[in-house]
Parts: sequence; structure tokens; C-alpha cells
Amino acid sequence: MKILCTLLALSFSFAAVAQPPVSSAKAASAAALPAALPAASATPGVLRDCPSCPEMIVVPAGNFLLGTSASALEVEVERGEAPPLPMTIARAFAIGRYEVTVAEFRAFSEAMQYSPAGDCRVASGGAWLRLPDRGWQDPGFAAPAADSEPVVCVSWDDAKAYTDWLAKTTGNAYRLPSEAEWEYAARGGTTTPRYFGDRDSDEASLLTVACEYANLYDASAVTELAFLQPNARCSDAHTYAAPVGSFKPNAFDLYDMIGNAREWVQDCYTTSYVGRPMDGRAWEWAGGCELRAVRGGGWASRPAASRAAARGAELQGLRQSDLGFRVAREL
Repeated sequence: MKILCTLLALSFSFAAVAQPPVSSAKAASAAALPAALPAASATPGVLRDCPSCPEMIVVPAGNFLLGTSASALEVEVERGEAPPLPMTIARAFAIGRYEVTVAEFRAFSEAMQYSPAGDCRVASGGAWLRLPDRGWQDPGFAAPAADSEPVVCVSWDDAKAYTDWLAKTTGNAYRLPSEAEWEYAARGGTTTPRYFGDRDSDEASLLTVACEYANLYDASAVTELAFLQPNARCSDAHTYAAPVGSFKPNAFDLYDMIGNAREWVQDCYTTSYVGRPMDGRAWEWAGGCELRAVRGGGWASRPAASRAAARGAELQGLRQSDLGFRVAREL
């Protein structure tokens, strides 16, 4: 209950934009909403609709700036994160406390006899190689994937199939988060590049706190992975994926929003925010899209790509060993 009260209080205290005033009746109704939701989890403030379902955290409604100022120290203008766009998340929603795990995906795979193809891109010798014998159960790490690790080597279509199964099984509206919802949740009420700080974890930092909060491409991974890119100047003790929840959460009690696995979101990818819905909905078009947006950075990501506002894109059918997802649920 303490977590829920903290989350609800945050919805009225974001520094970016103040919420409009509401009547006392409406305020009381909004405040009562999370407490009225059914929760199978024994942890206060966490929803879980079935034993094999992901744990979900209720994220309060609020306003924020999607993206980054073009004058910011860290920004990728070519990827469309600037200029920032005022965004309203009008209704509370639930999002996975963790990335979907191998065990959770296995429950779906066995129930539906769903067997994604291999042909996953894995890290090898400083490059990404597509290998037909690698997949979500054995993504080319030092050992087969553990149940507590985030599921990777799954395409956007695989992730969508999983959320559709959750929705049908539980009767609740599960889906992938929109890009705006994801960034809002990742920020956890902050306006800094990362929820754990401003300039103490960028690529110029000689000593960084990033490894307390995120599994990134760090100093200890350089020898084995050999990617020719900047690394975080610390050691997070994990060359590949770490068990979910291994690092410190943000203020919404969400784990691995930055690092561990990059995450699929619902949106089609575009190189500009111009025209995007300003109410937090996913941006898609009727004819479908070849590229889907990816967020969060992962165990192989450089610090500059591991920020709340950093954006990426991948082919919808891609499977890669640093790419997974988390789910959202409407309330």
C-alpha cells in the first residue's frame, strides 16, 4: 500500500508540467482506483493476474516531455528524439515490473505450442552474427538462458503473440506499451537523461554509478564482447543478460528500464515526433510497418544509447540476443 501511495503522490508532483485542477469527487475517485484493482500478488502495490503472469506496477497519470532538447549534452537528433514533445498520460496504466522472463515466456510457449524459429543474431567477436541454432532458450550466452533472465531472441511478432495470449487467458487488456508510456515509466518522474542521474553516467564519466542501476556494455565486458564503442566505466558483473531485478529500480519500482535487454514497444518507428498522438497512444498505421521502435538499451549498449529518451528501431521480424520486451495492461 505504501508503494501505491507513493506512486499516486508522484502523479501530482512532476516538475515538468503541473496537472490541471480536478474536483474533490474526481480526485477521490482517482485516488481509490489502484486500491480497487484485484491483485493476486502478495507484494503490496503489485498486480499479478495468474501465477505465471508478469508482475505489474500501476503507473499514475501525468504529464511529461517526450524526448530531449536539441541542445542537451546527450541527444541523437537523427533518431527523432528532439525537439521534445509535451505529452499527457491521461489515465493510469500498469506496466511490467520486470522484463518478461524466460520462465514466463515458456509458460506461453507450452500452452500455445508456440515455437519461434531460431535464426537469432548473437554477439561474437565484436559483431552480430545470425545463427540458425540460436533462439530464446539458448541465445548464445555462456550457458543456456536461466528462467529468471529476460527472454531475448524474440521478434516483435513473438512479443505481440505473448501479449495476445495473456489478454485471452486473463480477460484483461494486455499489450505492448506505447513508446510514450514506456519513456514516461522509465523516467519515474525525473527529467534527467537517466532516472539515476544527470552527468554521472554519460560516456565522459571516468567513474560512473550506472552499474548500480543497469546492465550495460561496461568495462568488464570489453574483453569478451570486443565491441568498438564506448563503455560504461564500471563493472556490473554481467557480460550478458542478468536475472531481472538484479539492479536498483526507479521511483516507480520498475527494474531494468535501462539496460539488460532492449525492449520492443508497440509503435511504428519514425525519425520525427511530428504528428504523433499527444495522449500517449502508440503511433501506428493501418498498412503496418516494417520498423518497430525499440527502447531502453541492453547489456551490449553503449551509455549514450542507454537513456530514458534514447530511441532505436529494428525490423519487426528481427530476433537478437539483447532484444526482449515487457508488457503493459490497461486498468
